[in-house]
Amino acid sequence: MKRFKVLMVFVFVLVAAPACLTAQEDLTDPYEIFARHYEAVGGLDRFKAEMTSHFEGKVSIFGMEGVVRQWDRHPNKKRQELELPVFAYITGDNGEFSWVVDQNGKLQIKKDETTLKKRQVEALLAEYDHLNPESDVFTVTYEGVEPVGDEDCYVIRIANNISETVRKVYFRKSDFYQAKSIIIEPDHEMHTVNSDFREVDGKIIPFRHEVEILPIGQSQTVEITIYESNIDIDPSLFEPPEEDPEDFRFVEGTSAENVPFEYLGEHIYLDVTINCEKRRWCLDSGAAITVIDSAFAAELGLETEGETKGYGAGKTINLAFIEIPAFTLEGIEFDAQQGAALPIAGLFKKGGIEVVGILGYDFLSRFVTRIDFANREISFYHPEAFDYTGPGRVIDAPLENNFFHLPMTVEDVYSGQWALDIGAGGGGFFYPYAKEHGFLDRQGLEGLAGGAGGYFKIKVSEFESVELGDFGLPEQLLSTPLEEGGVLGRSEGVGILGNSILRHFVLYLDYEHQQVILERGGDFGRDFPRGKSGLGIQVNDDEDMQVLFVSPGTPAEKAGFELDDIVTSINGIAVEHLAGLLAVKELFEAQAGTDYTIGVLRSGKALTLNLTLEDLY
Repeated sequence: MKRFKVLMVFVFVLVAAPACLTAQEDLTDPYEIFARHYEAVGGLDRFKAEMTSHFEGKVSIFGMEGVVRQWDRHPNKKRQELELPVFAYITGDNGEFSWVVDQNGKLQIKKDETTLKKRQVEALLAEYDHLNPESDVFTVTYEGVEPVGDEDCYVIRIANNISETVRKVYFRKSDFYQAKSIIIEPDHEMHTVNSDFREVDGKIIPFRHEVEILPIGQSQTVEITIYESNIDIDPSLFEPPEEDPEDFRFVEGTSAENVPFEYLGEHIYLDVTINCEKRRWCLDSGAAITVIDSAFAAELGLETEGETKGYGAGKTINLAFIEIPAFTLEGIEFDAQQGAALPIAGLFKKGGIEVVGILGYDFLSRFVTRIDFANREISFYHPEAFDYTGPGRVIDAPLENNFFHLPMTVEDVYSGQWALDIGAGGGGFFYPYAKEHGFLDRQGLEGLAGGAGGYFKIKVSEFESVELGDFGLPEQLLSTPLEEGGVLGRSEGVGILGNSILRHFVLYLDYEHQQVILERGGDFGRDFPRGKSGLGIQVNDDEDMQVLFVSPGTPAEKAGFELDDIVTSINGIAVEHLAGLLAVKELFEAQAGTDYTIGVLRSGKALTLNLTLEDLY
C-alpha cells in the first residue's frame, strides 16, 4: 500500500505589480491577476525579501490531533515536522537533496528521478522564473472563473516542462486573496483551501489550511499559531540525522543467514513471534508500513489509534495506527514498531493461506536482504557490514514511494522503469502504459487479481522476452489491468515487477545504497508450471472452495463452470481431503490433456462437470 501523504505547504511568490486595477474588472491576463494578488497581500517586494520563515500550528489528521512545524530558508532549504500521539514524521531538504525520516526513525535520502525533477522546479519557483512570460520552463494560463465557497475566483494554471506536476491557484475576485490551490500529480491531487487571513510583517498570510488528497479522500486541517519571518535558523536544522536508530539486533554477529522461508502462491512467508505467538507473516516490499491483522492485534490486547487511507492493489483502503510489540524471527530481534492494523487475514485466507501480518518497507529498509528463491532461503545483513563481491549485476535503483525502480525491456521494444515488489506474485503493466501501447486489446487470458483493496479485472498475456539487468528471459507472462484505479493506475513508470520474474534470480535489496543486485538463481530460465483450466477459485467465508471467475474460451468455460459454484470433489475425492486450495490449484497445472471429473454445488443442486486441461498460451 502507499504511504500516507503528509502536508507540505507551498508558498506562491509571483510577479511585480503593474498599473492599479479595480476589483470589479474581469481580468484574463494571468500575470495581471498575480500582480493584483501581491498588491493586495503586501507587495511582491516583501515576499522576495523573506529569506527565512518558520511556522507552527495545530494539525488534525488521521483522526488525531497533533503539531506541525516548518522552517524554510531561501531558495530551497526546508524542514517539516509532524508530531502525532503515535508517531513523528520528518521531511527535509538541505539544498543538495531531499530526505525523509519515517515513523520508526528510519532515514531515506530521496534520489529518484521524480524527486530530482520536483526539486529543480521548486528551485526555479523560488527564483520567480514562473513569473517571466518568456520563461523556457513554465507555462502560465488563465482558466476562467470558478467558485470557492461563496467567492468567485480567478483560476490560474502553472505547468512546466520538467516534471508532470501542475499547479492551479484560485484568487478571489473580491480582494485577490488566494482562496485555494491544487497540486496535481500523476497519481493524486492535493486540494488546499485557505482562510483566516492575517497580517504578519506587512504581508497577508492565511492561518488556516484545509487539505484534501484525492482520490483517496484523506483530509487534514492546519491552524497556524506562530508565523515568523526573517529569523535566524541554525543551518544544521536542514541536515538529515547522521545515524539511523538501532531498533533491531542480530542474535549472532552482523547477519542472519539462510533463514528458510515458505514460497506459497508466489509470495514469501516467514515465521514471526510476538508475545510468544509464532505465526506466519508475508514479506512485502510494496507495503509502505508493517501491518498486523486487526483480529490478531485484538487477540494480543493491542489498541489502535487514528485512521487513514492508503492505496491497495485495487482501490483505497482504511487502516488504523498501532504500536506493534517487540517481535522476533529467526536470527533477529526487533524492538516495538509503529505500524498499521488492517483486516488482512481474511484476504490471505481466500487464497488458502493463514497469515496474520505483513513485514513491509520499514522492516526491510533496515537491512541488505538476500533472497534465494530456488533454495527458499533468505539472509539479512547489517548494511554497514555488507560488502558484495559476487558475480551478479549491481543496478542503481533509486527509491520512489519506497519502491526500488529497475530498468526492464519487454520484447526488445517496451523499455522503462519498473517498480520492484516482492509482495506481487506476478508482473504487470500500469494501466496508462498498457492503454498507450495497445495492450488492452492484446490476446490474453482474462481473470481477476486481488490485493488489500479488493479484486480487479486483468488480462494475462504472454510476451516473447524480457531483459532485466542484462539477463534475458523468454516467454514471460505479464498482466494488464482492464480498469483504472489503485496503485496500478500510476502514470509514472511501466509497471510492477513481481515474483513471477524475480524467482529466476538470487535477489539482493540494498536500501542503504539504493541498489539491487541480481544473480542467476538455481531456477534461472526454468519453465515454471502454468494454470491450464481458466478457473479461479477462492475460499469463501464458509470455508468452501468457491468459483471466483471463469475465463472466457478456456476449459473451465467449456466444462460449464459458473460464478459462485462450490467445488466439492475432484475425481471422486472430497476437496477437504486434498490438502487445501493451493494443492487444488497445482492439480490444474498438470499436463495438457489431463481429465478431471469435478463435483460442484450450484444453488443447492449437485452437479458433475468434466474438465480437460489445455495449454492456454
